[in-house]
Amino acid sequence: MLTLRPRLRLSALALLILTTRAAAAPTQFLPVGDPIESELRILDLFSDSATAGRIRLPHLFTRPLTIREIQGGGPGLTSASASVSLARIERVIGRESGAGFVTDSRWPPTPRLLSRGPEGRSFEVSAGIEGRGEADADTATFASASGLHVRTAIAVDHWLMFSHLVVGHFDHARSFADPVVANTDVTTLTEESYLSYAGADDAWGAQIGRNRWHFGPGEEGSLVISRTSAPMTALAFRGRLAGLRLDGIALSATLDAAAGEQLAAHRLEWQPHPRWRLGVTEAARYRASGVQPLYVVGVVPYVIVQRLLVQDSPDSLDALRNNVLFGLDAAWRATDGARFYGEIAVDDLHAKTSENPDKIAWQLGWNGAGMIGRERLSWGGELTRVWRYVYTSSYGREFRAQGLPIGFPTGPDSRRLRVYVNWDPSAAWQWSARAASTDRGEGTLDDAYVPGSARESASHFLGVVERTRETELGARWWPAGGVDVSVNAGYRWIANAGHVSDASSAGAYGSAALRLTR
Repeated sequence: MLTLRPRLRLSALALLILTTRAAAAPTQFLPVGDPIESELRILDLFSDSATAGRIRLPHLFTRPLTIREIQGGGPGLTSASASVSLARIERVIGRESGAGFVTDSRWPPTPRLLSRGPEGRSFEVSAGIEGRGEADADTATFASASGLHVRTAIAVDHWLMFSHLVVGHFDHARSFADPVVANTDVTTLTEESYLSYAGADDAWGAQIGRNRWHFGPGEEGSLVISRTSAPMTALAFRGRLAGLRLDGIALSATLDAAAGEQLAAHRLEWQPHPRWRLGVTEAARYRASGVQPLYVVGVVPYVIVQRLLVQDSPDSLDALRNNVLFGLDAAWRATDGARFYGEIAVDDLHAKTSENPDKIAWQLGWNGAGMIGRERLSWGGELTRVWRYVYTSSYGREFRAQGLPIGFPTGPDSRRLRVYVNWDPSAAWQWSARAASTDRGEGTLDDAYVPGSARESASHFLGVVERTRETELGARWWPAGGVDVSVNAGYRWIANAGHVSDASSAGAYGSAALRLTR
């Protein structure tokens, strides 16, 4: 984050009033972290009859989704509980004219800055400014990637060439790029640019380039690959067996090209019943000069991949050794308007010896939504626990990218509880209240267990536990797909600040974000 001197706080917040986030661009994919993902989650709380088949929800917990696979049939009679979400979603995806999808005149989409050519052979541009900032008593900060956003897409039949360029502030940009403005972290960068191909009926596809992914039912973050991780350069294959309601993806990413640090992950998401979503994820960190074919194809468990590579080169176990993270998740819609979900991730289980600690992470969550008169109320919460040593490796295969966890953002040795309630009097307005409690031990991504060291319990916090408590109220105005303004005010208490016993701090903070796009 960019830290400003106190006397610049007001000018920084004033500048935020002129900044926005570019919404869903002319692309086949809905970007991970897009605001309408939360509306899709709400729609999934209800049966298909609530939307009259207007919006489809395939592999909701394996993202990104393609915009075409979200689009359902023509307008029909929908329930009141779905109307707010439908309005917000269709204002964004309505400009993607999928087969059989007719724009609803009640919720017109924001037109693009430039759109030329027929469907399947087109050139389109969407532009906007994205920004978010937070201020407290001492500092004001900008979020990374605040600035001018330009998305360009060239579609030729089943091919899509997509570029998302940002001219703006990036955290620590001067450490890896020349600044556009001297003595600042303002530079030009991309976090989402790729070449993709989609098969017939979008039943399968491939993508290569820079992007984000999210595997799991977690709303704030997931345990194996989370939307909160840094963007990665990767090759991904995806496919769907519609008759079985089964979706799969295989992802191969390069985390550090100079050091040969690679990530492979594959996932299956299955809907055995409309009320259930089940998922299994496996990810592996390994080192190689380039992505390895057995990891790329994604049809062989990664534990076996290592054995096959060592079989071919018996004297290279140390070089070929991988670090595998395995996850299982399930989501159950108990009744219309209520869902419960959970995920467990296993980094290491030592059944043969008790000398090495087990490394486990788990998450439990719930979501709900309903009507109070003619207005919608939605609520939810998540409890996440990540044991010490999770994501770490004593031989250099940590699950991190650009210094951040690839999984849950608090990293190892942490516990976080977050609850919220949102009141939506209309599609244009939302009022919210949130509270969170985060406990963090002194274990970090650099705190790996070395076999042969003294036995330690990974389920207990290390050292002095820093405890952070937050409450927050917010207001949001979202009158159109291309206009989204929000302000929040909160109060934060920190006990044992910096892992120093009895050290504490407390204070109010505020944040503002604005998103305008064309």
